[in-house]
Amino acid sequence: MTSAATDSKITLASAPGKVLVVGGYLVLDRNHTGLVVGTNACLYSTVQTTALDLSNSNYAFGDADVPITVISPQFESAWWKYAFDTKANTLTQYDSADQGSNGFVQVVLQTTLALVNTCSPGALYTLLANSAPAQHRAGLKILLTADNDFYSQREALAKIGAKLTSQSLKQLPAMAKTGKTLGNVHKTGLGSSAAMVTSLVASILVHFGVLNKHDLCENNKQSCTTTKGMQLVHNIAQYAHCLAQGKVGSGFDVSAAVYGSHVYRRFSPTVLEAAMSENSSIAELVQATSPENIGWNSEVAPVVIPPRLTLRLADVDTGSNTPSMVKKVLLWQKSNPEQAALLWASLDTANNYIGQVWSSLVDASCSNSTEYNSAIDWCSVRPSSEWKNDMDAVGNPTRALLVNLVDGILRVRQLQRELGENAGVPIEPPKQTRLLDACMAVPGVCMAAVPGAGGYDAIFCIVLSQASGNAVERVWSEWTEMSVGPLLAKQASSGVSVLDSELYPSLTAMLE
Repeated sequence: MTSAATDSKITLASAPGKVLVVGGYLVLDRNHTGLVVGTNACLYSTVQTTALDLSNSNYAFGDADVPITVISPQFESAWWKYAFDTKANTLTQYDSADQGSNGFVQVVLQTTLALVNTCSPGALYTLLANSAPAQHRAGLKILLTADNDFYSQREALAKIGAKLTSQSLKQLPAMAKTGKTLGNVHKTGLGSSAAMVTSLVASILVHFGVLNKHDLCENNKQSCTTTKGMQLVHNIAQYAHCLAQGKVGSGFDVSAAVYGSHVYRRFSPTVLEAAMSENSSIAELVQATSPENIGWNSEVAPVVIPPRLTLRLADVDTGSNTPSMVKKVLLWQKSNPEQAALLWASLDTANNYIGQVWSSLVDASCSNSTEYNSAIDWCSVRPSSEWKNDMDAVGNPTRALLVNLVDGILRVRQLQRELGENAGVPIEPPKQTRLLDACMAVPGVCMAAVPGAGGYDAIFCIVLSQASGNAVERVWSEWTEMSVGPLLAKQASSGVSVLDSELYPSLTAMLE
């Protein structure tokens, strides 16, 4: 890590949401991969160095304490106040709106500020040196906000008498208030915790000059996946996210927040064992999160959805208990090792095939764009069931690839249902099967499935045209078996980025 004074009073970082297109359950195992797509719906962390009024505080600030206020204005009663002791490298929460805590925020602040203070101590000491009298001490004000798609907007639309459509969602204010507490809000499964952790880690590191803003990649230059700056954000965010959850998960959601869309192979959990132990030291934390630590053996292969294919997402207002589902699947796998091994191998092959077809479609768009666009145009006005039956498709490589993509996702879904039946888990329950089949019958739809661990929470479709997307949304709006609502988010390649705060005046105004 290098030390440098921050060149901006305000630092703004964003991190995208995620959709695990294929790889649910298997992504937990390092022998397998998952294909994860980043979204253009992001979570934002804004860090400001400012004088904080401590006159109403009952906390006895020491000379080495840096005051921190965190606010999340989209939620009710969502602010927390902390003091970071630069001598002891400890964080203390001394106040909050409802006397509750925010475990994810607290772990990120403790972890990241301790690392900053250890590896680049001058940055925090400068803050203390610039402090005014005790009642107005220089500190940090942190703003956490998210694009609307991270949280269900059903109640907001109902209050204004609007239908659950994309057009209605576009009428809502950006980063709208949810009217809920953080604990009661209905999330849509885009990975808000991972995106928040990642954006907050990045904003703090850049704010204090541990990283230069150019170390992180706005608009995702793919070379950034190999930079030490991105690796540092990734490592710290993975550690903090695991610590806050109390377990080491697959890490694909944090990886997507850092790197955007890619094929992901998880890291070995042993890399975090020492740092996550109860009596770990700051030295072990520095070692565990270092970009030089070869224990971080996760693999990230950048991927893009082929040209003219668009991701469409839907929130299903039913809900599933993902941790419980994962637990049951892993228990079945342990109890039936031979059967599970065969099924895992089949799923792995089917999952990888989707990525291979995507790659081939990207190549086809580059090698013969005319033929590629002609095939997309033809398929976009016909249901996929008709694509393979047309004799003209024989000599059209792109059309053949699209047929392969349809066959591929149907194969993945078949195997997911088999896994669910074996484990007694509703990975693609019958209600979702009927909805997905209806989506696949829409002209121009080449993929439809449940993302991630599956269940009743959500579905995704990939469409070949705007008209196809509109037709899919009509299916959702007219569906009666479940309440299915669209999200506005589409695919995006970019990962964590540092943004120009001057271009986001609505955010900086919230700091005042």
